[in-house]
Parts: sequence; C-alpha cells; structure tokens
Amino acid sequence: MELTTQQGNERMFAATNVLLFEDDYLQIKNAIEQLHLLFAGATGINAGNITDEDIYLPNGKAVSSIKAAHCLKELERTRRFIRGINQAINQLLNAMPGQTVHILYAGCGPYATLLTPLTSKFTSAQINFILLDINPDSLDAAKALYEELGLSEYVIDYVCTDATTYEFPNHIRIDMVISETMLNALRKEPQVAIMNNLIPQMHPKAIFIPENITVEAVLTRWEEEYKYFTIPEYLPKRIKAGLVYSASREFKLPQPVVLQVPASETHKQLSLFTEITVFGKEVLTTYNCSLTLPLAICKLQNQKGDMTITFEYVMSDKPGFVYTY
Repeated sequence: MELTTQQGNERMFAATNVLLFEDDYLQIKNAIEQLHLLFAGATGINAGNITDEDIYLPNGKAVSSIKAAHCLKELERTRRFIRGINQAINQLLNAMPGQTVHILYAGCGPYATLLTPLTSKFTSAQINFILLDINPDSLDAAKALYEELGLSEYVIDYVCTDATTYEFPNHIRIDMVISETMLNALRKEPQVAIMNNLIPQMHPKAIFIPENITVEAVLTRWEEEYKYFTIPEYLPKRIKAGLVYSASREFKLPQPVVLQVPASETHKQLSLFTEITVFGKEVLTTYNCSLTLPLAICKLQNQKGDMTITFEYVMSDKPGFVYTY
C-alpha cells in the first residue's frame, strides 16, 4: 500500500522522536526499520544485497548508493549523529534568531540519512540544505526522496561533485557542514581530504559535524576484548600507546607522529582505536559501530623493551595511516 505524503511524514516524525528521545534499542531498531521502508519505497534503493559499485577518487573511494543506504541501519551511529546534529541546529538557531541555518551535507547518499529525519522537527524557514554527492545515482535518489515526501523546499541545491574540491557558493552563508565519509581509523574514504577542503572555507562560528575524530594506538589482548562482549559492564584492560591524530574544527592535516610502545608480556596486538564526537555529549566509542571498530595493525612478538613506531597518514586514492618500526 502506497503512503500519502502526509502519512509518510507522520511516520518519519514518530521515528525521529524515537531516535532523539528513546534509549530502548528495540524501539530504536523499529524506528530505523520504519525510516528504511519509507526511504527505500520513495527512492527504489534498498539497503539489501550490495550489487552496485563504489566510485574510486584521487583522495579515496566514495561508497556506492546501496552501501550508503546501509549506513542508516547502524543503530548507534544513526541515532548519535541525528541527536548531535539536532543539538547543533538548535544551538545555531538560538545564536541566530529569526535566521535560516544553511547546511552543506557533503556525501549525502541516497537518503540524506542524517538530515532527512530532522525535517520533521524543523521548518524549511529554520533549516535548508545543499545536498552534495559525487555519485549521481545517490543524488538522483535523494532528489526523488525529497520530491516524494514533499520536502523539496528544504533543498537549496543538489550538487554532483567531489567534496574534496567543492567551493562554497558566494551567495549563501554556510552555517554547518556535515560530512561522514570515513571508515575506522580514517582509512580508504576521503574524510580527511574533505575536511581539509571545506573547513578553511567556513566562517568562524560555523559548525562542522563530526565535531572531533581521534585515532589512538592501543595495545590489546584478545582475552580481554572477549570479556567485554561476554561479561556485562566489563572494562577490558588495554595499554594506550599514544594519540596518532585528532581532527576537529581547528583542522590540521595529519603529521608524522613517533610513539613509544611499551613492552608487555600479555598485550601483543597493536591496534588503532577511533572515537567520534558528533557534537557535545553525543560520542561514538569503541565497538559502537563500524566506524569505531579497532583496526588491527600488527602483532608485537618477542618484544623485550619499548618500541618506537612512526605513524604517517598517506593522502592518496587509498588514504590511511602507515607505520614503520
């Protein structure tokens, strides 16, 4: 049965309220399923079997439309980002009474997942968007979605281009930039290159989402990580080796960093841990979603003393941290 525009928007409003205010994971899962049914029905793009191709760029790959659609289904990732963006919009509206918050969504995918639900909470006089994606199929789908749901008035423009080279329009003040174009440990996808291009163009009071991304080198032990999953509230014992990189609104490209990794009789696996502060207290920590899964780097066997390891970020078509020791 096809939904009317009003019915679709009522479902989105109910699902968005759950994402913003509920902590029961069954309710959150059901809300996301409702959003997926609504979005897939309007776009024809279903987060099912991945049959389409990624786009490979000079600064990293842009994921396919179906892979981008899959992001919606990561419960903690979706609700933390939507909660953080909701708070950031409210902060900007309070700081700019009577004005419209202009948002650039770089890498919007077929659903514009992190903004579309919030159209049920804010009017088009309060927020409007530039939806940007390098994948024309994703952008066409986003346009179809907004037309189907009667939300076209929220969109200033649909832009099919590379966010690593995009220049802000002269006639619009961009108050917020959203770009969630990354994998764990900032590998393969162009998050760093996008931040490097877009953040210098932002005015001083504009907000970038996510607010902060950190990558740390950590020694782990399999038995300790296993206990985390099998014993409620267990805190696994880990050995931090140091900060590899931190990216925020005060953006700087990653520089080579030299860390002293302590010797350990028990913790032999060196991994990169990612933590993402969306905005304020909305934080994605280890194991919350695919973006914060530890990335195994190497096993340190027969280590008698502290080891010096250098991490360097490679900006290329396959970006990421490389190490030498």
